[in-house]
Amino acid sequence: MYLPEGVFVNKTNIVGGLNMAIKNIEMDRRDSASYRKMLKRGGFLSASYLSVSGFDVNQLKKLAKRGELDAVRCAIGKSIRWYYRERQAESAHLRGLA
Repeated sequence: MYLPEGVFVNKTNIVGGLNMAIKNIEMDRRDSASYRKMLKRGGFLSASYLSVSGFDVNQLKKLAKRGELDAVRCAIGKSIRWYYRERQAESAHLRGLA
């Protein structure tokens, strides 16, 4: 996966073992726009977008912590933003899990 210059991926904080569910990423605010575009191209949607679309983001986070859903946790300064894989989130929503 390509990362913009200055983006730090903390590989020690990957949760879920082989079925990687949550990837933690720390970045500068100036890199966030390009990384957000890369996540969107890679099939991830922001938690705020999913929430507005009627998804239960608390349930999505629980699914990710259990390893049932891929997620990216972006730390941009003191702000934390969550992104979830679109197809998995939609599938969970259709099954009534989120």
